[in-house]
Amino acid sequence: MRRPSLVGLTLALVLSLTGAPATAAPQEQDAAQDALPYAQQADSVEPVQTAEELGETTVVTDSSVLPAPVPGSEVYPVPADGSYDITGGGFGHRIGMSQWGAHGAGLQGLSHERILSFYYPGTRLETWSAADISVGITIDHDGVTQVAHRSGLRVGAAAGGTTYALPSGRSQWRVRATSGSASSCVLQGYDGSSWSTWWPSGMSRRCPVTFSSPSEKSVDLVLPDGSRRIYRGAVTATHHGSTALATVNHLPREHYLRSVVAAEMGPSFHPEALQAQSVAARTYAERSASTSYYDICDTTACQAYRGRGVRRSDGSISSYEYAANTGAVDATAGQVLTFAFPNGRRLATTMYSASTGGQTIASGNGHDYLTAQRDPYDAVAANPRHRWSASLPRTSLQQRYGIHRVERIQVLTRDGVGAWGGRILTARVEGFTSGGQYTWAHATGTGLMLARYWPTWSDGLSSDYFTFASPAPAPTGPVRLGGTDRYGTAATVAEQWSPGLEVVYIVSGQDYPDALAASARAGVYDAPILLSRADDLPGATRRALTRLRPDRLVVLGGSEAVSGTVLTELRSYARTGRVDRVAGTDRYATAAALSDYYPSRVDRVLLASGQAFPDALAGAAVANGEQVPLLLTRGDELHPSTRRALERLRPREVVVLGGDGAVSASVLREAGRYASAGAQRWAGTDRYRTAAKIAATFPRSTEPSFVALGTDFPDALVAAALAGRNDAPLVLTRGDRVVRGADLALTHLRPGSMYVLGGDSGITDTTMTALGRYLR
Repeated sequence: MRRPSLVGLTLALVLSLTGAPATAAPQEQDAAQDALPYAQQADSVEPVQTAEELGETTVVTDSSVLPAPVPGSEVYPVPADGSYDITGGGFGHRIGMSQWGAHGAGLQGLSHERILSFYYPGTRLETWSAADISVGITIDHDGVTQVAHRSGLRVGAAAGGTTYALPSGRSQWRVRATSGSASSCVLQGYDGSSWSTWWPSGMSRRCPVTFSSPSEKSVDLVLPDGSRRIYRGAVTATHHGSTALATVNHLPREHYLRSVVAAEMGPSFHPEALQAQSVAARTYAERSASTSYYDICDTTACQAYRGRGVRRSDGSISSYEYAANTGAVDATAGQVLTFAFPNGRRLATTMYSASTGGQTIASGNGHDYLTAQRDPYDAVAANPRHRWSASLPRTSLQQRYGIHRVERIQVLTRDGVGAWGGRILTARVEGFTSGGQYTWAHATGTGLMLARYWPTWSDGLSSDYFTFASPAPAPTGPVRLGGTDRYGTAATVAEQWSPGLEVVYIVSGQDYPDALAASARAGVYDAPILLSRADDLPGATRRALTRLRPDRLVVLGGSEAVSGTVLTELRSYARTGRVDRVAGTDRYATAAALSDYYPSRVDRVLLASGQAFPDALAGAAVANGEQVPLLLTRGDELHPSTRRALERLRPREVVVLGGDGAVSASVLREAGRYASAGAQRWAGTDRYRTAAKIAATFPRSTEPSFVALGTDFPDALVAAALAGRNDAPLVLTRGDRVVRGADLALTHLRPGSMYVLGGDSGITDTTMTALGRYLR
């Protein structure tokens, strides 16, 4: 089954492991083998997708120790025996119909109409008139179209045109081309010792050249390995611009489906499942994107198709078609599925795979009938891949990711659909080089599966929907996220994001005003914040950008904050070369300019002093998580830029951060006039207690808590983006002790895990130990 462009990168596998089964086994193979969808049989074609094609990258550092885990990740050290025990579900992309699920649904009494309605909700079953189809026979890949002679074989130009009898005395016929012109094609016959050119009188001497047999309605195609494959209809040698000809099979669509349905689903499947497969395959064939010379191909990049069968040496046929499958095609003749798209009703994309593991996933891009839903039918007893156990040795990971010694896997993100939190989207494979340097690879769930995939390995993995046995215990104390300086700390925090981001924010590491709004805005794009000097891009920032490979960069502030020279250098780190600068005449105008990217009538606007950073940064974690704007004001006057932003945003409410000394009562009242529900204040008697008031808006046991220094801005700035990403609060404290505000916040939160930002020159190790007492 082809994986159309609407399906994400992480599902990208080729051939049989795209999820749609490929081709059925010949009749003489074991009956139990025949019962399986082809993609589950031992002779499936191996996937060939590389780590590079999956966007997986490996990073080598200067460190010699395994760092603290990524906040919120699932952490799995390599087991003592060197191999992970895996439990997973499904086989293939898991979009649309499960073939085993269709079988299970049939056993439970569902008709093929109900099966299709379940797996493609909102589609409509219609009957379309009969049609012909042309199939590119890619298995015939030697550039020559060669057929076996038999009585009644005829030749012509295009399929359906005038035909001419081929003379006896030849055992085979072939068409070759000698140049890039269709007129260079030659038709040759083999008499047992040599090939000679022969053309019927009256037939154009050029490609296309079509072979057919009106009496038997099939042609024996000779494949490059010498075997003879029987194809219903006609076979055409097609010139398409080179000396290598393409072989195309023209036949009635319903005859094509006899082979496809037999290839995609064994004859022992329930009759209603076979009928559902027939409709799905017919619909898929009808809407397939065609080339200039065929409608659909014969591999699982399209739909598996192997023709009528194989001609044995004694002249008999080893059939690729089965009576039960043919009966299902005939019983549903012409039936297809359509869907009411916004631009009109048309054919649905009827994706299917061998097994969903009990949970389908959505395709997106407006294909509302390819939904994420629980699949109760996939757990049929005969399905060997509904739930499976597998082994993933560290040696397989080391080979795939080029890591000398793998020590740990962290699962960073899942799609949230189904068991175990859903399929794995991003992960990190960690270990050490032969020289003892810490190294890690950005990985995907599909990439981990490809490190040891089934059925090439009998104990391999067959989807990206799985979990590991025995996760590592959570850290017993706070975990420090820090670097050698503020730029290194920002780069360390940015390691919590995987490569291939849409955007990264760049702000000044030397002053805070322009950076305040960025820490709030980053949550909209789930983006990290990196720091720059005004006239120089620090090495830690360069290395982080090289790893992250963002589509674009956004620089906050004018040229006095980040110079034009730095901005020009940054373009080389953006995959699109795009670097946007968002700046105003001052800090208030910059924050207002950034708020222009939010829609009007937002639920909430946060308003903080632009003359100090602590209140704004504590609130930025909330703004980041809630994806609402943060505006700045003077303490005794609502800045004109802020006023204009509030007029446009028209929020439900304004929340002022900090006490009267930071933002006066008169400014609060004025700001409240722009909100339908007015304004309220979150404040304490100092910056630490204001942060505690903000933390009190989070429920108890929120995981994790982030703690940063309240006397300087850089660590708190990048922490706000990370905290917002985790829907967690940012707590401020002094470096040499846990202040009263931090005590209040952490006593309320009682987190199970905690991350402290910055090196020990900021928050000391002694303070870290004291912070650990607040962990539950």
